[in-house]
Amino acid sequence: MSKFEEVSQVYQKSRQTFLDYESDCRNFARSLIDGMIDYFEWPHTQEITYIPLGEEINPNDRFYALAGAMRMDDESFWHFGVELTAEEPGGSNPLPFLMSFFIKKIGPHFVVKLGQQGKEIRIHEDKQGKQDELAPFYDAVFHQILHFFAREYQNAVTHQKMAPGFILLTGEI
Repeated sequence: MSKFEEVSQVYQKSRQTFLDYESDCRNFARSLIDGMIDYFEWPHTQEITYIPLGEEINPNDRFYALAGAMRMDDESFWHFGVELTAEEPGGSNPLPFLMSFFIKKIGPHFVVKLGQQGKEIRIHEDKQGKQDELAPFYDAVFHQILHFFAREYQNAVTHQKMAPGFILLTGEI
């Protein structure tokens, strides 16, 4: 075998390892978000939108599959946004908001951060798709959403928010 062929084989193996890693993280992310939506009993009539973070989004072309929205940062976290819509009781005054998730896998654990500066939460790969075991994580996200609307909504509306956090407003106020 030539040196070139040896390099080609090692490259192929490394590339496949990376693609498998990306696929594992994407599948975990999809399972995590689907479980969260079910846990919140979010209306299935509302569209769930995945959005790449840190990029200018064309308002006419903002529908991504999860794989298209995921990007890798300098710390090897895959990150993406999930846009949901809050509304007042009865469906009035709908308001889209964006949550930013950061995910990577270390050994048998997925590490999840809620926002770029969020605390790292470790979730064992065996818990993937098990809503009962992920309830503490989903509750943490739920409380972050409640906190945002109870304490940070006015600053977000007036664009006085100091630094982007886990949740940002994305729609017209």
